[in-house]
Amino acid sequence: MIRVERANCPPSLNGPDSKGDQERAAAIRAQAAGQKAKFKAYKGADVVRALREMFNKKCAYCEFNYAAGSSEDIEHFRPKGAVVINGQLSKPGYYWLAAEWSNLLPSCIDCNRKREKEFADPNQASSGKANLFPIVDETHRWRSHIVNNVMEQPLLLNPCDDYPEQHLEFLSEGLVRPATDDAGQKSLKGETSIEVFGLLRKDLVDQRAAKQLMIRAAIERALRAAEIAASTTDASTKQDMTEMCEDLLKDARTHLNKQQPYLAAGEAIFREYGIPPRL
Repeated sequence: MIRVERANCPPSLNGPDSKGDQERAAAIRAQAAGQKAKFKAYKGADVVRALREMFNKKCAYCEFNYAAGSSEDIEHFRPKGAVVINGQLSKPGYYWLAAEWSNLLPSCIDCNRKREKEFADPNQASSGKANLFPIVDETHRWRSHIVNNVMEQPLLLNPCDDYPEQHLEFLSEGLVRPATDDAGQKSLKGETSIEVFGLLRKDLVDQRAAKQLMIRAAIERALRAAEIAASTTDASTKQDMTEMCEDLLKDARTHLNKQQPYLAAGEAIFREYGIPPRL
């Protein structure tokens, strides 16, 4: 997961006469009448396009690239229809935020849908956000559209609101763990996000590890070239090895192009060697 700045709100969700605002008003009326609200505006073509462009066709949570045709979900960070509270599904959800631009993120189905998977952590058997939205204190949960002073503190990372690198530490071999502060306290937000989004799914770990392996190989070759350049007394060899080192690091950085998947895991390898991920 990486930090992503949210783009401007798409026209269909923007303004008092937009489809989004009309749907919000209808959802509030339906809730007051004890009826089921219908949510469609969040799936508008301009919304889907904006989210794809904003995240470069990658999952907001795990950075899986679904550009080749894999399924994607338009995910509600705060669930629209119902929310799990103390282990029980509770209705309503955050119905007034169903068409709220700041509540929408693109997600792969594995991060968004609750189901069993294979994990690098043998103690975990299933993951998927679905209707989960854990918070620090249940007494502060935002339960109505009429509440203005929102005191809710989410325990899940939102890449548009948070800085994931402060909460997640990506390791070699594709692994990830909660980051720790100066006092040695691990990030509860990071820990919860890893569990809920399933960031230790075995297939996901394997894909991150493969990317890291390619980056590591290029960096190792660059360092060998740099050693030769530093030790040789031959001017031509020094120049050739210096240029080779620069080219190899340039090649390694192509894996950090914004369209590439698993940027956070890739950047971790550069930091491991004390090399800036970006120039």
